[in-house]
Amino acid sequence: MSHLITPKRGAPHTVTPTTRLLRDSMLHGNSDFYGAIDEEFDGNGNINDVTHMSIHANGDNNGVDSTRKRSIRRRPLLQSQWRTIEKAASQLPAVALVTLFHLMVGIPFGVSYFPVGWRSSMSAAGSAVSSSDEGGFVMDGAFPIPHKEALGIRMFLFSTIIGQLTMTYASNFRNCIALQMVENVPFCQSLSYIVIKHQGYGLEALSTLFFLFGLASVIVGAVFYILGRLKLGKVLYFFPAHVLVGCIGGIGVFIAKTGLEVTANASFGTAFVEKMSLLLVVFGFEAGLRVLNHLTKDSTGTSRYPLLSPIYFILITPLFYFGIWACGISVETAFSKGYFFPPLDDTSGDDSVQSFLSSLWSKSTWDLFRVVDFTTISWAAVIESIPTMVALVLFSLIHVPINIPAFAVSTDVDVEINAELVAHGYSNGIVGFFGGLQNYMAYTQSIIYYKSGGNGRASSLAVAGLTSVLFFFGPTIASHMPRCMAGTLLLHCGIDLFLEGVYDSYGKYDYLEYGGIWAIAFVMTMFGMEAALLMGAVSALLTYAIQSVTYLSPVRGSMTAATLRSSEWNRSPEAFDVLDSDITGRKKIEVIQLQGHLFFGNITLFGETVKNIIQSNPAGQLPFIVIIDFTLVLGIDSSAAQAIIKLRDQLSHQLGTKLVIFVPGSADGFPCEINISEQLNTARNFSGSYVCEDLDQALIYAEDALIATVNKNLLYDNIKGSFLSNDQQEFLSIEDEKSHAIELLFRKCPGECREVVEQFLSYFTRETYNKGDVLWKQGTKSDSAKLLVSGDLISKLEYEAETTESISIGSMIGESGLVQGTNRNSTVYVLVDNTVLYSLSSEAWEVMKKNDLQSAQLLYSIVVRYLTLRVQHVSNRIFETRCLPI
Repeated sequence: MSHLITPKRGAPHTVTPTTRLLRDSMLHGNSDFYGAIDEEFDGNGNINDVTHMSIHANGDNNGVDSTRKRSIRRRPLLQSQWRTIEKAASQLPAVALVTLFHLMVGIPFGVSYFPVGWRSSMSAAGSAVSSSDEGGFVMDGAFPIPHKEALGIRMFLFSTIIGQLTMTYASNFRNCIALQMVENVPFCQSLSYIVIKHQGYGLEALSTLFFLFGLASVIVGAVFYILGRLKLGKVLYFFPAHVLVGCIGGIGVFIAKTGLEVTANASFGTAFVEKMSLLLVVFGFEAGLRVLNHLTKDSTGTSRYPLLSPIYFILITPLFYFGIWACGISVETAFSKGYFFPPLDDTSGDDSVQSFLSSLWSKSTWDLFRVVDFTTISWAAVIESIPTMVALVLFSLIHVPINIPAFAVSTDVDVEINAELVAHGYSNGIVGFFGGLQNYMAYTQSIIYYKSGGNGRASSLAVAGLTSVLFFFGPTIASHMPRCMAGTLLLHCGIDLFLEGVYDSYGKYDYLEYGGIWAIAFVMTMFGMEAALLMGAVSALLTYAIQSVTYLSPVRGSMTAATLRSSEWNRSPEAFDVLDSDITGRKKIEVIQLQGHLFFGNITLFGETVKNIIQSNPAGQLPFIVIIDFTLVLGIDSSAAQAIIKLRDQLSHQLGTKLVIFVPGSADGFPCEINISEQLNTARNFSGSYVCEDLDQALIYAEDALIATVNKNLLYDNIKGSFLSNDQQEFLSIEDEKSHAIELLFRKCPGECREVVEQFLSYFTRETYNKGDVLWKQGTKSDSAKLLVSGDLISKLEYEAETTESISIGSMIGESGLVQGTNRNSTVYVLVDNTVLYSLSSEAWEVMKKNDLQSAQLLYSIVVRYLTLRVQHVSNRIFETRCLPI
């Protein structure tokens, strides 16, 4: 029933006119009510004591002694009673309005739970099950107990009452309204068809049907409770949106069709021609409401009057009575022509007060609780109903995660969805125990109640109490309401649901998803809910598979490593010459980055794309090394895992690739069940395939492979440990250590004179540290730059996921902060004992800038070189293209 009112964001509630009137009468009325009356109203119409003022009837407080003041400040005898009356009066409009809506909604949907062909008239022809020419089932039989419509209305009201009572005590909302889950009407009728096919139209079939109703509610309640207790409420958001929208459209068609059947009191078909006079009234009322809704829309297409539709439905009954009076048609004549429901209760024809009281003791009032007989249940029908029950449970779950957040936003209340799921679990479990239908918190009714001033447990219980009164007398009242009211409401709701499903969704989904919406709606209309559920599953899987292949290529992009740099920045000049060469350098490395899911549907495209990228290079310039990056891959199925191994072999044997490096992007390996890392990690002497945890390690390994191809001795650097040998250096003397430091600095300043480098180092002082020492903390002042001569350091970002970076021998650290005068960007820890650093203090730097510009220019050059290397580092270039090599 979310279409009876246009949902809007709720604003803080204001004091109602009734509340204001009572408050003013207390403040300015009879002098008996002077006293402690300075109170303020909260946003929900409640009264909060703030302080007490001495207010006399005539406004004169002069000369009052302290004893008299204390007496005046005491709460008067009748004030608490007035407060109770005031609070209750402020809630009455909301309680009455919601109760009226319960009756208005309960009549059309209550008469819809059972198929029209299961007629309430005891003159139905036979109780045999017949079939149509196409083999379809035809419903034509007598309902086993009198007053079928009254039974349906009480089913609706009973579920609503239990839901309201439960939500009052279990929900964190103070103004929510529960309602029977009217969207499940199609499932109720589907279960009726299954049961009747097995047991006919007798009382045994009704017993089995009510057992299924109760069992479905218990299962729905159990699922709600389990999801809430296990904090799995977010699971409910995983329903594919287009499948849900398609189901909404199909249910809209079913409800609209049911509305016409209720109006004509006949099954949909040729019999409608004879009942056209009944249907024309419904069509007229529906057309009138559509015109009014169109005329009252604002420039954005939103209705200016959200309560227009509910008020219109309420006015249908008096308008109908006025219409037949104006046409000179008596009520008896209209009743005989089928414009009214038949007597829905034993006392419907008697208007005396005694007859109303006799409703309490009428046998039909309690049929809801007496119909189930476990000895007559058809377990074959129960088994056949399992697919329908599964569909019912799944469809019941989708309403709550929509209604709860929407109502929380509208009322500005912070609630926890898992707690509300538990409340719904209690509600449905209790009602199911008594054979009742599913219920939930209704957004529309809750908003109406909230905007009308409803709030608090007392008024919520009042709603349940008045609805309980309707449980006894509602069918009697419904006997005096025309069929066109129920038919118009059902037709309007059904059309709105259909338009929401298939019309409003146009342009919001791609053509494949939108085609799935129409397919689900069509299948539900023609073949029922179970077929629609299966169609929804097929549509979701088909959409996922096709979109994965069509809209997301498994290959995100590719590039050579000509402008990429690894973190191995301290190689020898000879090694850099090899890497910078057009013949033997990084141009011989091809980096290919993947994305998304790799599965049987796109793995062929993946393999062909990788081979085409490699073959697209000019003849004689095929890459020597290929790096395939899986960092952005979310999942790999078994078919894709086997295809990856096969691709490795094809690259090696068919395209002449010497080394293939695979990057899973995580220390846990590739995102698949099969451990393919072992099968891919077969490299020997930089040939075959190799697995590296991240791109930086992969590029370092690839650079070492290129260097080893030209001169393997360059990897065994006696100045700095290489990728293959990273042991801590040990020196025989301080002079040897100093010579080593000069060589490390010289590598950072290619082309510089050695004497200048030695002069530059003279400003440094030697420092030693042990394991666990902290060189500096993130955010502290930059007061030095340091050169790591031997040992091992690690840099850590304290406030950004604790990202770390290893610092290798030969690295200069802190130079950028020293030159720019900024604070430290990270915390640096010492990892081994006897770590040796040469430090340039801020004082020495200031002296250098004043007296030795040539040495100072050397530090500026190191800063620029480091920044250039970081900009061109593979981590900055492969994922984003904002850091271009300049």
